[in-house]
Amino acid sequence: MTKIVDVAVGVMLRPDGSLLLGQRPEGKPYAGWWELPGGKLEPGETILQALARELKEELGVTVLESSTWVTHVHAYSHATVRLYFCRVTRWEGEPRGLESQALQWGRIRDASEAEVRAARRDHEERLQALEARIARGEQPTDLEAAQARAQAPEDALGLALEPRIGPLLPATLPPLRWLHVPDTYAITNIGAPANVDTFLQRLDAALAAGLKLVQFREPGWPGGAADEGLRQVLEQVVARARSAGARVLVNSAHPRDWIADADGLHLRAADVPAQRPALPPGAMLGVSAHDAAELERARQLDADFAVLAPVLPTPSHPGQPGLGWESFGTLALHAGLPVLALGGQSADTRATAVAHGAHGIAGISGFWGG
Repeated sequence: MTKIVDVAVGVMLRPDGSLLLGQRPEGKPYAGWWELPGGKLEPGETILQALARELKEELGVTVLESSTWVTHVHAYSHATVRLYFCRVTRWEGEPRGLESQALQWGRIRDASEAEVRAARRDHEERLQALEARIARGEQPTDLEAAQARAQAPEDALGLALEPRIGPLLPATLPPLRWLHVPDTYAITNIGAPANVDTFLQRLDAALAAGLKLVQFREPGWPGGAADEGLRQVLEQVVARARSAGARVLVNSAHPRDWIADADGLHLRAADVPAQRPALPPGAMLGVSAHDAAELERARQLDADFAVLAPVLPTPSHPGQPGLGWESFGTLALHAGLPVLALGGQSADTRATAVAHGAHGIAGISGFWGG
């Protein structure tokens, strides 16, 4: 049976969204590669205790505010690691490379088509060079093979890291993708044609306040979820969202071809297929979940995030007590992807949600004002 090494990893985030990476020093496996700071859990330590100790030893900082985030298992040639990624948002001291590692703050953004093409071309050339060496009877080292196979974030994720550094350890790529998921997810509840104008005004206000992710979900529309008039409403929502740099996902209650008008798909738990659905390049995939089994299905689909509900009792679901924060935290810790809390959520619950491992919060009534 393969031994799994438990590791606490710090995703240190500045207020401007930049994160800290370190370059592995000589003498360590994958020397010269870039990674997020952290290290092994010692016997008896909690995840956050190990995180605080490691960041003190590696960087000389004292962690003041941190929370568990996403757990990810990755197999390297020399070890299999269970990485407990934790967000660190407050610390004391300026990070310094106390283990001879170089440090760099970087920001994540969408890569241009030219950057994606260049990264893929470079990756293909490295793979071809590796195959040519093997064909000549040479035996590249594990590290040389890994360097040839390593994907840049532009190639693997369609994202760019500024300033550009590399190569990144493979297990460093998933958190870059997860950080690109907005931490507030507002779900529409327009209800009827007579409410469209009022809703669009509220949408504009929410976008002006910084909303970056919307789910278009209107299963009770009078003309039906496939009504052509409703599709025209979707087009208006998408146009407003994109002008504000936000994205719109279409709920699976609506026709699948509507995704072409938007920025991705949100699957209801009952609609989750056996395999990841075909989506346009760059489209996001969200999945609804209510328990560990449904979260695992979301992870297997390689969804960008899951929405776990109901966390707290809500008027829309009378008689349902909700998971509660402790159960939510346990489920989120082992989900293997970012989890947004849904059910009784508002700005007042955000800090509690994050403290229990939520990527952020999702909601309907509490997100549109009025």
